[in-house]
Amino acid sequence: MFPGIKSIHNCAIGIRTNCEAEGRVLVWPVAIRLRWFWVMRFYFTVHKNLIALIIGICLWANPVFAEKTSHILIIATSNDAPLQEAINGFKQQVSARGNIKFTEMLLSQVHAPAVKQIDSIKPDLIYALGVDAAKWASLQTSSIPIVATMVLKEDVFRQAPNITGISLGYSLQTQFQWLKKFFPQQKTVAVLFNPAENAATVLEAQKAGLQNGFNLVAIPVESPKQLPFALEQLANNIEILLAIPDETVMSVNTAKEVLLASFRNKVPFIGLSDNWVKSGAFYALSWDYADLGQQSAELALKILNGASIKTISPEHPRKVTYTINAKIAEHMKMDIPEALLKNAKMVFN
Repeated sequence: MFPGIKSIHNCAIGIRTNCEAEGRVLVWPVAIRLRWFWVMRFYFTVHKNLIALIIGICLWANPVFAEKTSHILIIATSNDAPLQEAINGFKQQVSARGNIKFTEMLLSQVHAPAVKQIDSIKPDLIYALGVDAAKWASLQTSSIPIVATMVLKEDVFRQAPNITGISLGYSLQTQFQWLKKFFPQQKTVAVLFNPAENAATVLEAQKAGLQNGFNLVAIPVESPKQLPFALEQLANNIEILLAIPDETVMSVNTAKEVLLASFRNKVPFIGLSDNWVKSGAFYALSWDYADLGQQSAELALKILNGASIKTISPEHPRKVTYTINAKIAEHMKMDIPEALLKNAKMVFN
């Protein structure tokens, strides 16, 4: 017992003894007892809270009970502005969870053997930007989950069981829905494609086109040598030329030829990116790169919180933007609804 409490207790006993000996009514010992009760109660309350505080500090200091810091390796194909916007959006979204450590690398900074670099970093997750970065990551590890974006085709997500992410490609349904907004009266849409690469995609496109009121004319191109003949068919009542990702038909080497045929035949060409629109396509669906990063972060957080990557399917971009080439529209005598011009991400004049 504390000295102060002990003296109060002894005092109460002494007064009680004296009063009983003199035959007087005892008054003060009641007050002293009450004071002693409240002092004891205060003491035990402080004691209990102090013990709880000490236990809490011990648990917090113990790494077993502390929240684990997750380590994310960010590997990018380049440091171009769109990739940096996606990285910033990703980091902002993931950092809200707390206890996240980031290591950023360019693919050009990777030294052989790359596996040793990954082993030294020991990431819990890899965020890969660009098709080359995604392929590199999937070749280096089969156990660390990979979230990838800035890849145009979804084939990369089928290369390994430990990879998922956000492709740049919009669903065919989305593409035809936007075609209908830009071309409410036109019906005939042509697609140039290599059957060895895109036969299944074209079948899916024909179904999506019919569902949205379009007739799809599929023009096969098995090699670049066949492209001039394929482009001559644009003069056969084709109203719109829609690009799909195809290494044979839509490449740096064929772009000028495709754009020139579109311009001469006054068949509006729907490109694959902002650069295609800048070069002469009428419009293209584009991307909000920061939102792509945030959407990727949501997949990453599911994985870091315990979800199996095998249960997380790749996704298309959730936010649709687009760019327009107003000069091409003027050349082809097309009227663009004011609302579409106003809401465009970018308009080339």
